[in-house]
Amino acid sequence: MHGGVKFYRGSAAAARSYVEADHSRADDYYLAEGSGVAERISVSLHTQGCVTKCMPERSSVMAGENYERWVAGYDVDSGQAKGRLRNDDNALRFVEVVVNGPKTWSLVAALHPDIAAAYDAAQTRAADEIVEWVAEHATTRVGPRGRQVQVPVEKIEAAVIRHYTSRAGDPHRHLHLQVNARVFAKGAWRGLHSVGVRDSIEAINGIGHAAVMCEPEFRNALAARGYTLDEAGEVEQLAPYVGGFSERSAQIVRNVDRYEAEWRADHPGQEPGPKLRRAWDRRAWADARPDKVVPADGADLVARWDNELHDLGFKPPRLPGGDPPLKDFKELKARAPTIGAINRDVAAELILLRLGSKRSAWNSADIRGEVEKLIAAIGVVAERPARLELAEDITSRVVAASRPLLDRDDVPEHIRSLTSDQVLAVEADIVKRLVARAERPTSPPGRLRVSGDLDPAQREVVSALAGDAGLLVIEGAAGTGKTTTLAAAREALEQGQVPGSGVALRSFSRVQAVSAGS
Repeated sequence: MHGGVKFYRGSAAAARSYVEADHSRADDYYLAEGSGVAERISVSLHTQGCVTKCMPERSSVMAGENYERWVAGYDVDSGQAKGRLRNDDNALRFVEVVVNGPKTWSLVAALHPDIAAAYDAAQTRAADEIVEWVAEHATTRVGPRGRQVQVPVEKIEAAVIRHYTSRAGDPHRHLHLQVNARVFAKGAWRGLHSVGVRDSIEAINGIGHAAVMCEPEFRNALAARGYTLDEAGEVEQLAPYVGGFSERSAQIVRNVDRYEAEWRADHPGQEPGPKLRRAWDRRAWADARPDKVVPADGADLVARWDNELHDLGFKPPRLPGGDPPLKDFKELKARAPTIGAINRDVAAELILLRLGSKRSAWNSADIRGEVEKLIAAIGVVAERPARLELAEDITSRVVAASRPLLDRDDVPEHIRSLTSDQVLAVEADIVKRLVARAERPTSPPGRLRVSGDLDPAQREVVSALAGDAGLLVIEGAAGTGKTTTLAAAREALEQGQVPGSGVALRSFSRVQAVSAGS
C-alpha cells in the first residue's frame, strides 16, 4: 500500500461525483444497480481503568443521498448535525487514504476468481485494521482559542468505497477509505485534528500492506495456484508483464484526457456527468485497440484482460509434479518464518537504522510503518492477533530505544520528536566539521567581472561565493534576489575567472539546486 492523505474540502455533492468519477465504465460490470456508494464503519473507544477497548461496527451500505449527508457532517440515522458545522468552501469534510496493493495483485485476481475473493476479503480486513488504528491514535482539540489542547477521540466514522478497475478499465482493486472530519470527544462532536492523520501516513500504509500480504487466506489462494511473492510483495510470475499492460492502459487514459479537455473547452464552467465519462471510456478503448471488440459485460471484460496478458506472452505457472500446490494454511505456515523465531531486539535495531537513513527525526507512526513493512518483507504469514502483537511489541522496543528531542511529557504523538544515538552522532560530527571549516584562515575574495543588473550587495555575494572560504552562509528573505545572485556566481565560475573553478563549479551546482528548491 502506498500513497498520501487527501484532505477533501467542498460540497458533499461534489464528493459523491468525485467518488463516482474515479471508477471507469468497467466498474459498472461489478457494481450492481442500487448497491450503494459506500459502506460506513463506526469505531467507539471505551476506557476501563488503564485499558482502552476499540469497538468497531459496520453499518449498512449508504446510497448516494445518505453518503452526501454523511460527508456534510450529519448523522445518517437521525439526520442531526454532528455539532456546529462549517458551510464555507474551505470546510474539511474527510481525510482519505487509498487501500491498494501492487499491480500484480490486481492482475492475478483478474485471472482467478478464488484469488479475487481472497484478495477482496483481505482488503476489507485491512481497511478495518486501519480505521481501528486511526481511532486509537486520532485526536481533536478542546479549549478556547490560543489555549487548546489535544485530546483522544472517543468515536470516529469512516466510509469505504470499493473500486475494481482503474480509469483505463484495467484491473486495479482498491478501496477509498474516508475518515469523517467530525469526531466525538469530551461529550460533543468536534473537528478531527487532520494534521495528526497526515503525519501518521507511514503507519497507515504499512498496516494496510502487511494486513494483506501476511493474510493466510490470500497467501494460501496464491500458493494453491503456484504464485509466489517477492520481498516487495509483487507476484513474481506476473511482474515482467506489468509494464506492457500499464503502457496500453496509459494510452486509454491519454485518450480520455484529450476528450475531456476538448469537451471543457466547448463547455466552460460545466462538469461532465457519469454517462458522458462512461462514453469517453468506451470511445477511448475503441480508439486505442481498434482491432479488438469493446467489452460489453463482465465476462467480456475478464476475457479482454486475459487476452492482453496472453498477447504479452504470459502463461500461468505450471506446478512440477514434485511440488504440488499448497492445500491448507498449515502447509503454508510451515514454509513461512515463525513469529517465535524472529529476534525482536535485532529487528528493533534494524528499524532504527532504516529510520535514521531516511530522516533525522520520527514519531511512533513512522516506526510502526517500518515495522509492518519489515514483517511483510520477511514473509510472515499469520492471523491478525499474532501479527499485531509482534508489530506492537517491536514498535514499543524501537520507541524505547529512541532518544527524545523534546524534554517534556506532553508532546503530541504525531510530532516527530524522536531520534537515535546514531543520528545524534552524525549531527555532532557535521557540526564539528563545519566549525573546523569556519576557523580555517581565508584570503579576501577578489573582485569579479559580473554581468547582469546586480546591486552592490549582490555583487559582494558573488565575489564571496567565488572565494576560498571553507564555510560561507548567504541568507536573505524571499524575493531579495538570491537565485539571481547564484546564477551570476555560476556564470563567473563557468567563465573560469577563479582558479580551481572547475572543482568549485561541481560543488556550487549542488548549492544552487538546494537554493532553488527552498
